[in-house]
Amino acid sequence: MTPSAHLMMSWLCGASTVVTKRERIIITLAGLAPDLDGAGLLIDWFTGTTRYYQQWHHVFGHNLVFAVAIATCAGLLARTRQARVWLMSFVAIHLHLFTDLIGSKGPDGYQWPIEYLYPFSNTGLTWQGQWALNAWQNQLIWLALLLACISYIKRKNISFFELFGNKLDEAARSLCIRLSARYFR
Repeated sequence: MTPSAHLMMSWLCGASTVVTKRERIIITLAGLAPDLDGAGLLIDWFTGTTRYYQQWHHVFGHNLVFAVAIATCAGLLARTRQARVWLMSFVAIHLHLFTDLIGSKGPDGYQWPIEYLYPFSNTGLTWQGQWALNAWQNQLIWLALLLACISYIKRKNISFFELFGNKLDEAARSLCIRLSARYFR
């Protein structure tokens, strides 16, 4: 699944269950956190000799121990409703893992296994029906997530752009409301 889909999906986990902007951002970042294990891509790019991305992506951040640790950090960072933030962070992380499992096949046909029980087991989980990262299924999911996020702007006047600052968030909400008033009366 694409990073933008993970972002919208994680933000929706927070937006559907918590009230404060801080808690929504914490849950969203928790849902994005599994891809921290993709940082090896930068090291590989700079060195030109390592293959950390191929070796470690879907390993360090895509497992149960990481999910519990990140959800625990998220819960501790919340000022109120710590148990709810922990739970929704855990859910957001697992939605990330699930969508990577079903829709992250590479262009060469390689299925990214998810080593869910790492470091206790190196057995990677895959699904035979896994579709490519750019497949129509992922595009349809992305569109559905976008429409759900737009509906939050219309109903609750909040958007996932709050992660990027107040000015961008306000501009996105204003644009969405103007466009929907013009085209969807």
